[in-house]
Amino acid sequence: MDSVTALHATLRRRETPETVAKLVRDVLPDQQAKYALPFLADVISQSVKGFFGWSSMATTFNEPGNASVQIAKVRELVRLFLNSDVSNGDDPDALDAIIDEFDRLIAKTRGRSNFKDDRPNRAARREHGLSISRRRYGKLFRLAARLERKAARLREEQAKLELVLVSKAALAPRLKVEDFGGDIPTAAFVAYYAARMKLRSEFTISGQQRPFDTLSAALLNVCEGNPGTSWWAIAHVFPRSDVLARLTDHQRGQLLGIWFGILQVLSDRLDAVQSRTAINMETMVVKRGNDSTTWNVLAGAWNRARDHWIALIEAMGMEALFDTTLPGKVMRLMAADVAAWHRSQGQGTHPDTLVWQSLPWPWLVLRGEATCTREDIDAACRAHGVDAEKNGWTKARPKVAIAAFRPTPELVHGVAVSNPYLADYLRRVGAFSGKPVRPKLDQV
Repeated sequence: MDSVTALHATLRRRETPETVAKLVRDVLPDQQAKYALPFLADVISQSVKGFFGWSSMATTFNEPGNASVQIAKVRELVRLFLNSDVSNGDDPDALDAIIDEFDRLIAKTRGRSNFKDDRPNRAARREHGLSISRRRYGKLFRLAARLERKAARLREEQAKLELVLVSKAALAPRLKVEDFGGDIPTAAFVAYYAARMKLRSEFTISGQQRPFDTLSAALLNVCEGNPGTSWWAIAHVFPRSDVLARLTDHQRGQLLGIWFGILQVLSDRLDAVQSRTAINMETMVVKRGNDSTTWNVLAGAWNRARDHWIALIEAMGMEALFDTTLPGKVMRLMAADVAAWHRSQGQGTHPDTLVWQSLPWPWLVLRGEATCTREDIDAACRAHGVDAEKNGWTKARPKVAIAAFRPTPELVHGVAVSNPYLADYLRRVGAFSGKPVRPKLDQV
């Protein structure tokens, strides 16, 4: 595997920044590495894996399953009952092809799976050349229906995963190896910055880590002095004005279209989640029955997409659009214990939540069902003492502040613990999960 391909392989994974930094140090050419070497050494030296030899944290996102069991059964019964065969494969396109083949073999119409009303009668089966018994045909028909339902679930799970990746790493996971143009510094910055973006949330009231840290800044400096840098690839994760200024109008338009399409998908999903679960849209404090996991993924993806969309609008000199339409941010649901922690420290409702309460729901604005402009947001922010530009309400976040690097913690339900062995034990006994703790290892 070449250097760029190795870095690209981390984009859909959840490797720690320390792990990616070590890979960067190993592949970055010496002449370019020297500028970033002190920062690389600092990050790598604080790796949990380097100290303990392993980490308890998963290095992948939960990928959708596959339909291999169902496909194997289809192939078995088609050979046994029909003396025929269907294709094989687990990717979505292959699965759709298998379903179409199977439906043609048994004279079933895709999407019509009611056993009573949609199953062909004996005459229709004979006309199709099927001479098998009613019992055997019923078995094939039910299996076809199950395979179609499985395919629908897999498509939904894949769509959810793509939104998880957007919320965590912007468009980095969508980049192809070719987008880097063979340039190692570009791949190094994108891979490391994406790893920083994918840090898990910590149980805290002090705010989460910012992804643009000292090493990110050093690697970006390397890219700025490198004639082969692919600013197109960097713009997928880092939409700062100086980065977007290096793109062509066509490239900025492409990204604008991608992000607007993502916002449209998210608007429908946010509306659906809000409709089916009784979220308190005023306090945004989670309660039993709320689908907080889905909501927070969608909210994170919305805010990420919105920030990139605003940055591109600004880069193209089209800010006048915001005088007529500017959807607001979406607030995440806050755990009740975190809200209580805030109150115990003398803090009330977060000012951003107060602004959220004052504005129409953003997805309705995007769909043209409600009106919200830059002036409306500015007024709401002034009323609650919020800096509209600095807090990303009316402008893209500037991304110029450089955060100090902090080691990636071992987390158990968001709570940082001292080492991976302790984290693994606490996770297995159910600590911090809100469920009864099982302290004996033989019960785990």
